[in-house]
Amino acid sequence: MIKKYGQKIITISISALFILFFSYSASFSRTVIQLIPTLTITEEYSDNYFQTEDNKQEEYITSYGLGFSAGFLHENTKLYFGYNPEYRDYKNLDDRDGVEHYLSLDGDFNLSKYTNIITRLAYTTKDDRESGETWENTASIYGDSQITKNVNVNFLQFYSKSFDQQLRTGTYNEHKVNRTTAGIINQFGKKDRMGLDFSYDFDDYKNSDADEYTRYSPSGFITYWFAPLNGFDSNFAYENTDFDNSSNDLETYTGHIRYLRKFSKQFDGYLKYRHSYSQRESGDHHIYHPSVGFDWETSKNSRISLGIGVLFSQWDNENDDSTDPFLDMDAYKTFNFSRKGSLTITGSSGYSEAGDEAASLGYTIYYKAGCRLNYQLQKRLSSNLFASYQRDEFTEADVDRTDNRINLGGGLSWFFLKWLRFNLSYYYTDFDTDADQRGDYTENKAIFSVSFIPSQPVRLKSTPSRESLEYEIYHN
Repeated sequence: MIKKYGQKIITISISALFILFFSYSASFSRTVIQLIPTLTITEEYSDNYFQTEDNKQEEYITSYGLGFSAGFLHENTKLYFGYNPEYRDYKNLDDRDGVEHYLSLDGDFNLSKYTNIITRLAYTTKDDRESGETWENTASIYGDSQITKNVNVNFLQFYSKSFDQQLRTGTYNEHKVNRTTAGIINQFGKKDRMGLDFSYDFDDYKNSDADEYTRYSPSGFITYWFAPLNGFDSNFAYENTDFDNSSNDLETYTGHIRYLRKFSKQFDGYLKYRHSYSQRESGDHHIYHPSVGFDWETSKNSRISLGIGVLFSQWDNENDDSTDPFLDMDAYKTFNFSRKGSLTITGSSGYSEAGDEAASLGYTIYYKAGCRLNYQLQKRLSSNLFASYQRDEFTEADVDRTDNRINLGGGLSWFFLKWLRFNLSYYYTDFDTDADQRGDYTENKAIFSVSFIPSQPVRLKSTPSRESLEYEIYHN
């Protein structure tokens, strides 16, 4: 007990000293260098910490975090470093009390006028392997380069080591994910382009698991406008999935062709046909998918694409053939309805013979959609509300499972002083499944924090990305 409170006093004392003596910001010509310490005290409550259907357990966690952020911004180089040691005090799970360290490093490098590289590293010393705890270490590098006037190449290397809740079973497991992609694009007209891509990825569990796989996939695409208002696009892909603990390996061929009709600069309508054919030991599977829809692209990173169609599934095994309506969706857009408020929506749908999160469950149809409302109530008081819905349908006869997940939440952020901020957040999760492998659950979670921030740290990006928004509303 004395050791526990001694650690708290040391953490708070060191934080105060750094805030008083080491807040530093300097500007040299076009270079900005900044070192900002912060102190955050957080109280977290959950009414179902282990996310179980029965035997729910409440938990209170008090955290004392000392943060340092350093930014280096130059004309061609941007670096942002963060280091956050944190002491966590559990009310009921005393054996989990301790200090954890979080580090992050982001970089954006313009090597030349035509070459750009973006890097990301996030690491934590947290290594608990117990239910209720999650952590992730990641490293990624993305690059793109214009090698000729009309040809661009790009690549991505992503690696993750994490301990989190498995979709199939609900248990917590440690696993490694690797994803490598490379592509080349040739722009042969104002709106015409074609390209080739290749991807390789795997999911490797520390303890042998049915969801382990290795996959590679070459693909190609073309978009061509044969008249100012008329065009087409097409895509073809081959995917080979090798399951480490099963002989039911998978080969999938997919392709589509779309007729495009332009109605305005940003709005296209389309007629589409997509076909998918998979081969595996347990039997072949054909999917015939006609649809009609539209694409509305308002900016490079903002679009709404919706299509209505039918999935005709034909199986060469014990699975029943089926005919199902399908909403084809890919949407991400922010609506700024006033100087104080904005609404961001996101959504996607699809189907796969072996999904990334539960590959062993086979053929999957998924839908997910969400939104986030931001509103500035007063000069120093802001608010947000969010909601999301996810649905996964595993339709093969030996699985026949449907998962539904609803996330709701909101929060308030109040800058009482320029250097003093209060945050209050609430999250609600309702998970429902008809699977025998895991149970339903609901969870209410509230978080209150006080942060001492001498000045606002520099950031690489001023606006959140689609990836960060979806992580927040789908994985609260």
